[in-house]
Amino acid sequence: MQYHRIVAKFGTSLLTAGSDRLDLESMSRLVGQVVRLRARGCEVVVVSSGAQAAGRHRLGRRLHGQGHAPSRQAVASVGQSHLMQSWDELFDWHDTVVAQVLLTRRDLADRLGYLNARNTLRDLLEADTVPIVNENDAVALDESLASRIGENDSLSALVANLIDADLLVILTDVAGLYERDPRTDPTAQLIRRIEHIDESFDAMAGGGHGPGTGGMVTKLRAARVATQSGVDVVIANGREDDILLSISDGKPEGTLLAAASDRLESRKRWILGNVARGGFIVVDSGAAAALRAHGRSLLPAGIARVEGVFERGDSIEIRDPDGRRVAAGTANYSSDELVRISGLHSDQIAGALGYAYGDEAVHRDNMILL
Repeated sequence: MQYHRIVAKFGTSLLTAGSDRLDLESMSRLVGQVVRLRARGCEVVVVSSGAQAAGRHRLGRRLHGQGHAPSRQAVASVGQSHLMQSWDELFDWHDTVVAQVLLTRRDLADRLGYLNARNTLRDLLEADTVPIVNENDAVALDESLASRIGENDSLSALVANLIDADLLVILTDVAGLYERDPRTDPTAQLIRRIEHIDESFDAMAGGGHGPGTGGMVTKLRAARVATQSGVDVVIANGREDDILLSISDGKPEGTLLAAASDRLESRKRWILGNVARGGFIVVDSGAAAALRAHGRSLLPAGIARVEGVFERGDSIEIRDPDGRRVAAGTANYSSDELVRISGLHSDQIAGALGYAYGDEAVHRDNMILL
Protein backbone atom coordinates (compact mmCIF):
# COMPACT_ATOMS: atom_id res chain seq x y z
CA MET A 1 0.00 0.00 0.00
CA GLN A 2 1.49 3.32 -1.09
CA TYR A 3 -0.65 5.74 0.95
CA HIS A 4 -1.64 5.77 4.62
CA ARG A 5 -3.82 8.86 5.16
CA ILE A 6 -6.33 9.58 2.40
CA VAL A 7 -8.93 12.28 1.79
CA ALA A 8 -11.62 11.04 -0.60
CA LYS A 9 -13.90 13.66 -2.15
CA PHE A 10 -17.15 12.32 -3.61
CA GLY A 11 -18.91 14.58 -6.11
CA THR A 12 -22.65 15.09 -6.44
CA SER A 13 -22.90 13.43 -9.85
CA LEU A 14 -21.25 10.34 -8.39
CA LEU A 15 -23.47 10.15 -5.30
CA THR A 16 -26.65 10.63 -7.34
CA ALA A 17 -25.57 8.41 -10.26
CA GLY A 18 -26.63 11.30 -12.49
CA SER A 19 -30.17 11.39 -11.09
CA ASP A 20 -31.95 14.06 -9.03
CA ARG A 21 -31.55 12.24 -5.71
CA LEU A 22 -28.99 10.30 -3.66
CA ASP A 23 -28.33 6.84 -5.10
CA LEU A 24 -27.79 4.44 -2.19
CA GLU A 25 -26.33 1.74 -4.40
CA SER A 26 -23.60 4.08 -5.63
CA MET A 27 -22.94 5.29 -2.10
CA SER A 28 -22.80 1.70 -0.81
CA ARG A 29 -20.05 0.80 -3.30
CA LEU A 30 -17.97 3.73 -2.06
CA VAL A 31 -18.57 2.79 1.57
CA GLY A 32 -17.36 -0.74 0.89
CA GLN A 33 -14.12 0.58 -0.56
CA VAL A 34 -13.53 2.92 2.39
CA VAL A 35 -14.11 0.03 4.81
CA ARG A 36 -11.62 -2.16 2.94
CA LEU A 37 -9.04 0.64 2.93
CA ARG A 38 -9.42 0.96 6.69
CA ALA A 39 -9.00 -2.80 7.06
CA ARG A 40 -5.63 -2.39 5.33
CA GLY A 41 -4.57 0.17 7.91
CA CYS A 42 -5.49 3.37 6.03
CA GLU A 43 -7.02 6.41 7.66
CA VAL A 44 -9.76 7.92 5.49
CA VAL A 45 -11.58 11.25 5.65
CA VAL A 46 -14.53 11.67 3.29
CA VAL A 47 -15.46 15.06 1.85
CA SER A 48 -19.01 14.62 0.64
CA SER A 49 -21.12 16.64 -1.74
CA GLY A 50 -24.78 15.79 -2.26
CA ALA A 51 -26.60 17.86 0.39
CA GLN A 52 -28.16 20.20 -2.14
CA ALA A 53 -29.23 17.37 -4.44
CA ALA A 54 -30.84 15.57 -1.50
CA GLY A 55 -32.54 18.77 -0.35
CA ARG A 56 -33.87 19.67 -3.79
CA HIS A 57 -35.38 16.21 -4.16
CA ARG A 58 -37.07 16.29 -0.75
CA LEU A 59 -38.35 19.86 -1.12
CA GLY A 60 -39.34 19.49 -4.76
CA ARG A 61 -42.39 17.40 -3.99
CA ARG A 62 -43.62 19.86 -1.36
CA LEU A 63 -42.96 23.06 -3.28
CA HIS A 64 -44.11 21.85 -6.68
CA GLY A 65 -46.45 24.39 -8.21
CA GLN A 66 -46.00 26.97 -5.44
CA GLY A 67 -43.68 29.17 -7.47
CA HIS A 68 -41.24 29.43 -4.58
CA ALA A 69 -37.53 28.75 -5.10
CA PRO A 70 -35.80 28.26 -1.74
CA SER A 71 -32.25 29.49 -1.29
CA ARG A 72 -29.26 27.28 -1.77
CA GLN A 73 -28.64 27.45 1.98
CA ALA A 74 -32.19 26.34 2.80
CA VAL A 75 -32.05 23.47 0.30
CA ALA A 76 -28.74 22.24 1.68
CA SER A 77 -30.01 22.48 5.26
CA VAL A 78 -32.85 20.13 4.41
CA GLY A 79 -30.60 17.75 2.50
CA GLN A 80 -27.73 17.65 4.98
CA SER A 81 -29.52 15.50 7.55
CA HIS A 82 -30.69 13.10 4.86
CA LEU A 83 -27.17 12.86 3.44
CA MET A 84 -25.63 12.12 6.84
CA GLN A 85 -28.35 9.62 7.72
CA SER A 86 -27.57 7.76 4.50
CA TRP A 87 -23.83 7.68 5.25
CA ASP A 88 -24.44 6.65 8.86
CA GLU A 89 -26.71 3.74 7.95
CA LEU A 90 -24.45 2.47 5.15
CA PHE A 91 -21.31 2.55 7.29
CA ASP A 92 -23.18 1.04 10.24
CA TRP A 93 -23.72 -2.14 8.21
CA HIS A 94 -19.92 -2.50 8.42
CA ASP A 95 -19.78 -1.64 12.16
CA THR A 96 -18.04 1.62 11.29
CA VAL A 97 -18.77 4.87 13.11
CA VAL A 98 -18.97 8.12 11.15
CA ALA A 99 -18.70 11.68 12.41
CA GLN A 100 -20.18 14.75 10.79
CA VAL A 101 -17.85 17.73 10.40
CA LEU A 102 -19.33 20.92 8.92
CA LEU A 103 -16.79 23.49 7.79
CA THR A 104 -16.52 26.62 5.68
CA ARG A 105 -13.46 28.30 4.21
CA ARG A 106 -14.05 31.06 6.74
CA ASP A 107 -13.55 28.57 9.59
CA LEU A 108 -10.13 27.65 8.23
CA ALA A 109 -9.09 31.20 7.37
CA ASP A 110 -8.82 31.95 11.08
CA ARG A 111 -5.68 30.48 12.65
CA LEU A 112 -7.51 29.41 15.80
CA GLY A 113 -10.34 27.90 13.75
CA TYR A 114 -7.77 26.08 11.62
CA LEU A 115 -6.08 24.56 14.66
CA ASN A 116 -9.41 23.58 16.23
CA ALA A 117 -10.54 21.82 13.04
CA ARG A 118 -7.18 20.11 12.70
CA ASN A 119 -7.31 18.80 16.27
CA THR A 120 -10.92 17.64 15.90
CA LEU A 121 -10.21 15.68 12.72
CA ARG A 122 -7.10 14.10 14.20
CA ASP A 123 -9.03 13.12 17.34
CA LEU A 124 -11.75 11.55 15.20
CA LEU A 125 -9.18 9.52 13.24
CA GLU A 126 -7.54 8.38 16.47
CA ALA A 127 -11.00 7.35 17.70
CA ASP A 128 -11.25 5.01 14.68
CA THR A 129 -14.11 6.88 13.02
CA VAL A 130 -14.64 8.03 9.45
CA PRO A 131 -15.09 11.83 9.46
CA ILE A 132 -17.60 13.00 6.84
CA VAL A 133 -16.76 16.59 5.97
CA ASN A 134 -19.11 18.88 4.13
CA GLU A 135 -19.35 22.59 3.37
CA ASN A 136 -21.62 24.19 5.96
CA ASP A 137 -23.99 25.56 3.34
CA ALA A 138 -26.44 27.01 5.85
CA VAL A 139 -23.93 29.72 6.79
CA ALA A 140 -21.66 29.65 3.75
CA LEU A 141 -21.08 32.14 0.96
CA ASP A 142 -23.77 33.67 -1.20
CA GLU A 143 -25.09 31.61 -4.08
CA SER A 144 -23.40 33.44 -6.96
CA LEU A 145 -19.95 33.21 -5.37
CA ALA A 146 -20.48 29.63 -4.23
CA SER A 147 -21.31 28.55 -7.78
CA ARG A 148 -17.93 29.81 -8.93
CA ILE A 149 -15.59 28.35 -6.35
CA GLY A 150 -16.80 24.73 -6.15
CA GLU A 151 -16.76 24.64 -2.36
CA ASN A 152 -16.25 20.95 -1.73
CA ASP A 153 -13.42 20.66 -4.27
CA SER A 154 -11.69 23.56 -2.55
CA LEU A 155 -12.60 22.23 0.88
CA SER A 156 -11.14 18.80 0.11
CA ALA A 157 -7.73 20.35 -0.61
CA LEU A 158 -7.86 22.37 2.61
CA VAL A 159 -8.79 19.24 4.57
CA ALA A 160 -5.92 17.30 2.97
CA ASN A 161 -3.55 20.04 4.12
CA LEU A 162 -5.21 20.18 7.51
CA ILE A 163 -4.59 16.53 8.39
CA ASP A 164 -1.24 16.03 6.60
CA ALA A 165 -2.79 13.61 4.10
CA ASP A 166 -0.63 11.57 1.74
CA LEU A 167 -3.27 11.51 -0.98
CA LEU A 168 -6.34 13.43 -2.09
CA VAL A 169 -8.67 11.49 -4.39
CA ILE A 170 -11.32 13.54 -6.18
CA LEU A 171 -13.89 11.12 -7.55
CA THR A 172 -16.32 12.34 -10.16
CA ASP A 173 -18.15 10.96 -13.21
CA VAL A 174 -15.30 11.40 -15.70
CA ALA A 175 -12.00 9.55 -15.96
CA GLY A 176 -9.81 12.59 -15.27
CA LEU A 177 -8.43 15.58 -17.14
CA TYR A 178 -8.47 15.30 -20.92
CA GLU A 179 -6.47 17.36 -23.40
CA ARG A 180 -9.81 18.43 -24.90
CA ASP A 181 -13.44 18.05 -23.86
CA PRO A 182 -14.29 14.35 -24.47
CA ARG A 183 -18.01 15.19 -24.62
CA THR A 184 -17.47 17.10 -27.85
CA ASP A 185 -14.30 15.38 -29.12
CA PRO A 186 -14.28 11.58 -28.68
CA THR A 187 -10.64 11.44 -29.83
CA ALA A 188 -9.46 13.50 -26.84
CA GLN A 189 -6.75 11.74 -24.82
CA LEU A 190 -6.70 11.37 -21.05
CA ILE A 191 -3.74 13.08 -19.37
CA ARG A 192 -2.29 10.45 -17.06
CA ARG A 193 0.22 12.52 -15.08
CA ILE A 194 0.88 16.19 -14.41
CA GLU A 195 4.08 17.20 -12.67
CA HIS A 196 3.29 20.91 -12.35
CA ILE A 197 -0.09 22.63 -12.69
CA ASP A 198 -0.03 25.90 -14.61
CA GLU A 199 -2.57 28.08 -16.40
CA SER A 200 -2.28 26.05 -19.62
CA PHE A 201 -4.33 23.27 -18.04
CA ASP A 202 -7.27 25.56 -17.22
CA ALA A 203 -8.25 25.77 -20.89
CA MET A 204 -8.35 21.98 -21.08
CA ALA A 205 -10.58 21.75 -18.02
CA GLY A 206 -13.65 23.46 -19.50
CA GLY A 207 -16.69 24.10 -17.34
CA GLY A 208 -18.83 22.14 -14.93
CA HIS A 209 -21.90 20.12 -15.80
CA GLY A 210 -24.53 18.10 -14.01
CA PRO A 211 -26.09 18.80 -10.61
CA GLY A 212 -22.90 19.78 -8.74
CA THR A 213 -21.22 23.18 -8.57
CA GLY A 214 -17.63 22.15 -9.22
CA GLY A 215 -16.33 21.52 -12.73
CA MET A 216 -12.85 20.38 -13.69
CA VAL A 217 -11.48 23.91 -13.30
CA THR A 218 -12.32 23.93 -9.59
CA LYS A 219 -10.75 20.50 -9.23
CA LEU A 220 -7.52 21.78 -10.75
CA ARG A 221 -7.54 24.77 -8.41
CA ALA A 222 -7.99 22.42 -5.47
CA ALA A 223 -5.22 20.17 -6.77
CA ARG A 224 -2.88 23.15 -7.06
CA VAL A 225 -3.33 23.92 -3.35
CA ALA A 226 -2.91 20.30 -2.30
CA THR A 227 0.11 19.45 -4.47
CA GLN A 228 2.00 22.55 -3.37
CA SER A 229 1.54 21.27 0.17
CA GLY A 230 3.10 17.89 -0.57
CA VAL A 231 -0.09 15.91 -1.25
CA ASP A 232 -0.54 13.69 -4.31
CA VAL A 233 -3.90 14.25 -6.05
CA VAL A 234 -5.79 11.85 -8.30
CA ILE A 235 -8.89 12.87 -10.27
CA ALA A 236 -10.72 9.76 -11.42
CA ASN A 237 -14.04 8.17 -12.33
CA GLY A 238 -15.68 6.99 -9.11
CA ARG A 239 -17.92 4.57 -11.00
CA GLU A 240 -14.99 2.28 -11.81
CA ASP A 241 -14.84 -0.89 -9.72
CA ASP A 242 -12.62 -0.62 -6.63
CA ILE A 243 -11.17 2.65 -7.89
CA LEU A 244 -10.17 3.87 -4.42
CA LEU A 245 -8.35 0.64 -3.65
CA SER A 246 -6.51 0.70 -6.95
CA ILE A 247 -5.43 4.33 -6.51
CA SER A 248 -4.26 3.72 -2.95
CA ASP A 249 -2.01 0.96 -4.28
CA GLY A 250 -0.38 3.45 -6.63
CA LYS A 251 -1.84 1.97 -9.80
CA PRO A 252 -2.27 4.37 -12.77
CA GLU A 253 -5.89 5.49 -12.58
CA GLY A 254 -7.36 8.75 -13.80
CA THR A 255 -5.07 11.78 -13.75
CA LEU A 256 -2.30 11.93 -11.17
CA LEU A 257 -1.16 15.41 -10.15
CA ALA A 258 2.15 14.86 -8.43
CA ALA A 259 2.99 16.46 -5.11
CA ALA A 260 5.74 19.00 -4.77
CA SER A 261 8.92 17.35 -3.55
CA ASP A 262 9.07 19.12 -0.19
CA ARG A 263 6.32 18.98 2.40
CA LEU A 264 5.43 22.28 4.01
CA GLU A 265 5.10 22.47 7.75
CA SER A 266 1.71 23.17 9.29
CA ARG A 267 1.84 26.98 9.46
CA LYS A 268 2.91 27.26 5.83
CA ARG A 269 0.17 24.90 4.65
CA TRP A 270 -2.33 27.13 6.41
CA ILE A 271 -0.89 30.21 4.69
CA LEU A 272 -1.11 28.59 1.28
CA GLY A 273 -4.69 27.41 1.71
CA ASN A 274 -6.02 30.72 3.01
CA VAL A 275 -4.59 33.46 0.82
CA ALA A 276 -6.89 36.47 1.06
CA ARG A 277 -8.75 37.44 -2.11
CA GLY A 278 -9.18 41.06 -1.04
CA GLY A 279 -5.68 42.42 -1.55
CA PHE A 280 -1.99 41.89 -2.20
CA ILE A 281 1.42 43.57 -1.99
CA VAL A 282 3.51 44.64 -4.99
CA VAL A 283 7.25 44.81 -4.29
CA ASP A 284 10.03 46.48 -6.25
CA SER A 285 12.36 44.44 -8.44
CA GLY A 286 15.14 44.42 -5.83
CA ALA A 287 12.88 43.01 -3.13
CA ALA A 288 11.44 40.44 -5.55
CA ALA A 289 14.96 39.25 -6.41
CA ALA A 290 15.93 39.05 -2.72
CA LEU A 291 12.85 37.00 -1.91
CA ARG A 292 13.31 34.60 -4.80
CA ALA A 293 17.05 34.12 -4.47
CA HIS A 294 17.50 34.16 -0.71
CA GLY A 295 14.07 33.69 0.85
CA ARG A 296 14.45 36.80 2.94
CA SER A 297 11.76 38.56 4.94
CA LEU A 298 9.88 41.36 3.21
CA LEU A 299 10.70 44.73 4.74
CA PRO A 300 8.54 47.85 4.28
CA ALA A 301 11.36 49.44 2.28
CA GLY A 302 10.78 46.93 -0.54
CA ILE A 303 7.05 47.58 -0.95
CA ALA A 304 6.13 49.51 -4.08
CA ARG A 305 2.37 49.63 -3.46
CA VAL A 306 -0.47 47.94 -1.62
CA GLU A 307 -3.62 46.80 -3.44
CA GLY A 308 -7.01 46.10 -1.87
CA VAL A 309 -7.91 45.61 1.77
CA PHE A 310 -6.64 43.04 4.28
CA GLU A 311 -6.05 42.82 8.00
CA ARG A 312 -3.03 42.03 10.12
CA GLY A 313 -2.67 38.25 10.27
CA ASP A 314 -4.26 37.65 6.85
CA SER A 315 -2.48 35.48 4.31
CA ILE A 316 -1.67 37.59 1.26
CA GLU A 317 0.12 37.29 -2.06
CA ILE A 318 3.35 39.18 -2.80
CA ARG A 319 3.79 40.09 -6.48
CA ASP A 320 6.63 41.56 -8.53
CA PRO A 321 6.32 44.76 -10.65
CA ASP A 322 5.10 42.64 -13.61
CA GLY A 323 2.27 41.16 -11.59
CA ARG A 324 3.84 37.70 -11.23
CA ARG A 325 3.40 35.89 -7.93
CA VAL A 326 6.56 35.79 -5.83
CA ALA A 327 5.33 34.48 -2.51
CA ALA A 328 2.44 34.19 -0.08
CA GLY A 329 2.72 35.02 3.58
CA THR A 330 1.10 36.28 6.75
CA ALA A 331 0.96 40.08 6.94
CA ASN A 332 2.37 41.67 10.09
CA TYR A 333 0.45 44.84 9.29
CA SER A 334 -2.93 45.67 7.76
CA SER A 335 -3.23 47.13 4.27
CA ASP A 336 -3.86 50.60 5.72
CA GLU A 337 -0.77 50.36 7.91
CA LEU A 338 1.40 49.10 5.06
CA VAL A 339 0.31 52.01 2.88
CA ARG A 340 1.62 54.36 5.58
CA ILE A 341 4.98 52.59 6.02
CA SER A 342 5.70 51.48 2.43
CA GLY A 343 9.20 52.48 1.38
CA LEU A 344 10.31 53.27 4.94
CA HIS A 345 13.20 51.70 6.79
CA SER A 346 12.19 49.41 9.62
CA ASP A 347 13.42 51.82 12.29
CA GLN A 348 10.89 54.37 11.00
CA ILE A 349 7.80 52.18 11.51
CA ALA A 350 7.09 53.24 15.09
CA GLY A 351 7.45 56.90 14.19
CA ALA A 352 4.97 56.56 11.31
CA LEU A 353 2.38 54.47 13.13
CA GLY A 354 2.99 55.24 16.79
CA TYR A 355 3.64 51.53 17.39
CA ALA A 356 5.37 48.59 15.69
CA TYR A 357 4.60 44.89 15.35
CA GLY A 358 8.09 44.09 14.12
CA ASP A 359 10.61 45.12 11.48
CA GLU A 360 9.10 42.99 8.73
CA ALA A 361 5.99 43.44 6.62
CA VAL A 362 6.03 39.64 6.13
CA HIS A 363 8.50 37.47 8.04
CA ARG A 364 10.28 34.73 6.12
CA ASP A 365 9.12 32.09 8.65
CA ASN A 366 5.55 32.88 7.65
CA MET A 367 6.20 32.97 3.92
CA ILE A 368 6.10 30.50 1.04
CA LEU A 369 7.81 31.16 -2.28
CA LEU A 370 5.54 30.50 -5.26
